[in-house]
Amino acid sequence: EPRHTEAKKPILVKVVDENGNLETGKEPEKYGDLWIADWHADGLVDAVIGYRDLDGDGDLDVMEWFTYGKKGWRVPFDGLRALVSTDDGDDNLLDYDMDYVYYQIPCQNHSHFGGNESFVVYYLNPEQDKWIPHFENPFLFYDFDNDGISEEVIRVEGKEELVKSLRWSFNVNPIAGKQRDFDVSVSACAKGWTQDKDRESDFTMYLPEEQTEHFMIRGIPTGPVLKRSTARNYLQTVTWERVLMTWNENNLNIAFNDPKDTIERWEGVINAASTDSGYVMPRIGAPDCGPFNKRYELVLKPAGPNEFYFNPADHRAHIKNSDRSWIKVDYDFDIKTDMTYLWVDTDKDGIVDRVDIDTDGDGITDDSYPIDVSDVKPVGWTFKELNGTLAPIFKTEPENKYNLVMALTTALRSTKEGMEEDAVWDMLANRMQDKNIPDDIARRLTNSDQSILYYLTLVQDRQIDRLKKSGYKNRSFWKKFNVARSKGDTQAMVKTVAKHFKTGRPEEDYHAWTARLRREEDRPRVAWNNQWLPPNWGWESEKAAFRFYLGHFDLFGKRQWIDTLIMPKIAEGKSYHIDQNGWGMDILHVGKTAGCGGVILYVNGVPYPVRNETGKGNPTFTGRVVEQTNNQLTLEFVAEGVGPENTPCTVRLRPSIGAGDLYSSVEATVDGGAPGDKIELGIGLVRLPDETFFSDRDAGIIGSWGFQDPEIGWIGMGIMFPPDRFLRFDDQPEEHRVVLECKKGVPVTYQIRGDWLRGHQFPCCPSAQDWFDILKNNSDQKK
Repeated sequence: EPRHTEAKKPILVKVVDENGNLETGKEPEKYGDLWIADWHADGLVDAVIGYRDLDGDGDLDVMEWFTYGKKGWRVPFDGLRALVSTDDGDDNLLDYDMDYVYYQIPCQNHSHFGGNESFVVYYLNPEQDKWIPHFENPFLFYDFDNDGISEEVIRVEGKEELVKSLRWSFNVNPIAGKQRDFDVSVSACAKGWTQDKDRESDFTMYLPEEQTEHFMIRGIPTGPVLKRSTARNYLQTVTWERVLMTWNENNLNIAFNDPKDTIERWEGVINAASTDSGYVMPRIGAPDCGPFNKRYELVLKPAGPNEFYFNPADHRAHIKNSDRSWIKVDYDFDIKTDMTYLWVDTDKDGIVDRVDIDTDGDGITDDSYPIDVSDVKPVGWTFKELNGTLAPIFKTEPENKYNLVMALTTALRSTKEGMEEDAVWDMLANRMQDKNIPDDIARRLTNSDQSILYYLTLVQDRQIDRLKKSGYKNRSFWKKFNVARSKGDTQAMVKTVAKHFKTGRPEEDYHAWTARLRREEDRPRVAWNNQWLPPNWGWESEKAAFRFYLGHFDLFGKRQWIDTLIMPKIAEGKSYHIDQNGWGMDILHVGKTAGCGGVILYVNGVPYPVRNETGKGNPTFTGRVVEQTNNQLTLEFVAEGVGPENTPCTVRLRPSIGAGDLYSSVEATVDGGAPGDKIELGIGLVRLPDETFFSDRDAGIIGSWGFQDPEIGWIGMGIMFPPDRFLRFDDQPEEHRVVLECKKGVPVTYQIRGDWLRGHQFPCCPSAQDWFDILKNNSDQKK
C-alpha cells in the first residue's frame, strides 16, 4: 500500500473476518472485518480499524478507529481511544487512513466528511468499563437533498452531557461538483464560559437526557451523545454565553495564511479569535479562516436563543443584537488591512442601520450611509430558509454591482481623468492575479459568483467615496443616489448615475465579462501516443486513459483530483506498472484476453477473437489517427484476416474520447467474409481472480468490481452496449462476453470504462454495487 509512510514500514496487518465471508486466496473487505496493524512488524499492535456492516447489505456503515493515547489536555490518563465514524446516508464513503491512523494532512483530503455522516471521539474509562464521549461530541454532517454534498455541519465540543462550545455551519449556495463550499457559521461558547478560564471554564450547560443517545463499541457501552435526529431542533432553543457569526464574504474558506493547506475546509467555517478588548471571542476549532475578508458579528451576552434576519437593503443576513459587526478587508492577500466595514445599530433595537467604511485602511471612517430597515424580515437558521433568501442575491446582484461599477467608472472619469482608476478593480479585471495570490486561489475566486460580488462591492464603495470627494455637488443626484443606496437598490443607483452622467450601457456586459475572466486557456485535453512501445497505441482525456495492442484493450487508472495528460511523455516517466508517477498506473493485467472491450467475431456461431497473441500471422493490425482537436480524438485500428482462413473478414475499430470523458466510445464495423455468413459481434471483459460480476441486458451493461494484484488494488471495469442489439451472454473461462447482433458494413457502438479505487478522491469505501450504479447511470446518459 503506497499510501503508508516509510517511517512505519514494514507494517504487518492481520484481518479478522467478522462477517464470515472471507475466502482462501481472496482479499479481505472493508465491511464486516477488523484490521489490526503492527508498525515495524515488532509484534506490538499499534492501530486497529473495524469496518462494520450493520445491515448486512455488503457495504460499509461504520468505521471504528482504535489507538492508544497518552494523557493530555483532552484526556487525563493514558489509555485506549476510539473515533467512530458513521455513514448515516449509506453512500459508502467515510474516512481515509495512512498507517491505519488518521493524520489531518493529508488524510482530510481523502476523507469524505460529507453527505449524511457523523463521528464521535471517545476514550475508554477502564474503571467504569465505559466509552466516554469527549472533545468532538458529536460532529454531524447533513445533506439536505441527498446529492452527496453536505449543506450543513454541526460540531459540538464537550464531554458526555456537558457542552462547552458549538460551531454550526451552512453551505448556503451549493454548487454542483463542489464537495466543500461552506459560507457561514455560528460559533458559540456554552453557559459558564469566561474569558479568563476559556476552555477550562466552569461550564453549566448539560444535554437533557431525551436529547442524547447511547451506543455500543465492541460490547462496551458509551456515555451520552447528542442525538443526531433532534440535534438541530434542540440547538435552536439554546441560549449561549457568547455567540459569533462568521460570513465567508469572499467565498474562500481555507486555513489562514498556510500555503501548505489550501483545501476548502470540511469542518465548516472556523472563526478566527477576536482579541480586541471588550470584544473577546475564542476560536472554536482549527484551523481558522483568518481575520480578513470575513464578516464577523459578535453577540457578547445573548438574552435568548439566536435570532437572525435578512435586510434587502444590504443584501445580507445578520444575527440580531450584535454588539459589533465588521469586515477587515485584505483584497490582495498581503496580510494588511486595506479597508474596514463596521455595521452600527444606532437605536439599539437589535437591527444594524448604518454602515461606516474606511476605504483606505488607515483606521479613519471615509464614508458612512444609513441602511433602510423597513423591509427587514426574520430568517431561520436552516438551510432551506438561508438558501431561499440568499441564493437569488448571489444569482442577480453580481450583475447589478458590475453595471454600477461600470457606470461609476465613467462618472469618475468625467470628473477628472484618472479618478476612475482603482487597484481592487485592476486586480479583479486581471483575473485576481497578484504576487500574493497563488494561481489556484485566483482561479477559485474568479470562478465564484460570490467572490465576484464581494470584490465588486469593494470597488463600488471605493468609487462612491471618491465621487463624493471629487467635488461633484449636484444635490438632485446625491439625494436620489443616497436614497437608492440606503435601500440597497443597485439598479436604481445605476439609473441615477446614467441619467446624470450619460454613461450608457457597458461596452462589455456582465456575462461576457465573467465568461472572459473564466475562460480557460485553449489547450489539449485529449492526447494519443503510438511511439513509446510499438505496437501499443494509447489515448486519453485528462480524466481517463486506455491502451490498445494487437486487439487487447487495457486500462490506466488516474487520480480523480489531478487533471493530466500522460501520453505525450509516457516514455519519460518511471514504469507505469507501479504506482510511482503521481498520476496513477496501468491497472489491468489483460493476459490472453480481450481485456476491457476487445472484440470477438462470431462467424456462423464460431468465435474468432480479434487479437493476435504472438504478433505473427493473422489477424494483422494497422492504426491511424482519424480526428484530433484539443477536445476530441478518434483513432482507427483495422484488423485484417479475421475469421475463416478462406473467407476472412476485416474488423474496423474506432475508439474515441472527448475532453473530460471517463469512458471511451468504440465503433466496430465488420466487412468481408462469405456472402451468406452469419455475423455476430462479441465484446469481452477479462475475468478477475477475485470479482463481483454484474450484467443487465435491458440496461446494456456488463461490469465487474474486483482484485487482481496488490500493487494495483481494487478496480472496476464496464462495457455499455446497445440493448437492442443484445443476443446472448457467452462466458468463457478467462473472460465474460456479451454477443450482439451485427450486420456487415453497419457500425456497432459501445463504451468502455475503468475505475481504480486508489484513484478516488474518497477511496473508503465504495462497494461493487456503487460501481454498477455508475455504469448504469453512464449507460442511461448515452441513450
